[in-house]
Amino acid sequence: MDLSGLYDELDRLYGEPGADVAGFLREALRRARLAGDGRMCVAAANELGSVLRLRGDLDESEELYEEVLAKLEGLGASGDERARVLINLGDVYVAQGRHEKAVEAFDRAEALLGSGDEHPYEVSAICNNRSASLRGLGRFAEARRDLRRAGRLLESVPNSEGRRATNAINLAQVLLDEGRLDEAEEAIVPALAAYRTLSGGRDVHRPHALATAAKIAYLRGRYGEAEDLYRKAADVLRDKLGDAPNVRALEREAERMGALRRP
Repeated sequence: MDLSGLYDELDRLYGEPGADVAGFLREALRRARLAGDGRMCVAAANELGSVLRLRGDLDESEELYEEVLAKLEGLGASGDERARVLINLGDVYVAQGRHEKAVEAFDRAEALLGSGDEHPYEVSAICNNRSASLRGLGRFAEARRDLRRAGRLLESVPNSEGRRATNAINLAQVLLDEGRLDEAEEAIVPALAAYRTLSGGRDVHRPHALATAAKIAYLRGRYGEAEDLYRKAADVLRDKLGDAPNVRALEREAERMGALRRP
C-alpha cells in the first residue's frame, strides 16, 4: 500500500461508524517498519498517534509522535512538516496536564513555521491549542490573546468553519475558568451550531463542544441538560472511535449529573 492508498482507506474507515481505525493503522505501521519504509512509518504513526490521543491513550500517542519526529529528522524533512507533528505532540502534553511542556512544544512549532501570514492555518492551530495550556498555567490574558490572534488568522483561511468552531470552544473554556458564565455560554453557541452539520454531525471535535456546554449547564445548576449533553458527547465519540477511555469518562460525568438531578 502506498501513501495515497493509506489515506483513501482512512477516509473510507472514518465514514463507517465503529470502524477499527486504530487496528488498520497498527497493521500499516507494522508493515512499514518491517519494510523499512520511512515515509509510510511517518504517515501511519502520525495518524495512529492522533487516533490514540482522541481515545485517551496518551502515553502510546506520545511515544508515536516522538518516533515520528525522530524519523523526520533522519529524512531531512522540512520545518513545516516537523512543526505539524510538534503541534500534535503539544496536544498530548495538554491532555496530560503537562502545560509547561506543551507551551514549549507549541513555541518550537511556531518558530519553525515563521510568519503567521505564510502559514495562517497552522499558526492559528498553535494559538488555539497553546491557549489550553496557558489556561492550565493560570495565564488567562495570554490565552485570550492567543485565541483572538487565531480568530484573525482564520479569517483568511477558506473553509475554516471547523477551526473557527474550535476557537469558540477554547474561548468558552477560558471564560469558564475566569467565572464569566454568561460570556462562556454565549461563546459556545456557534461551535454547537457548526458541529451539528460539519462531517454530518460526526466531526471528531463535536464531543469537546458538547462537553464544554455540559459543564456550563452543570455550573448553572441545569443538571438534566448537562446529563443529556454529556451522553450525547459520549455517543458521538463512541460512534467515531469505538469504546475508549474518554468515552467512559464522559459517561461517568453523565451519571454524576443524573445523580445530582434526582432528589
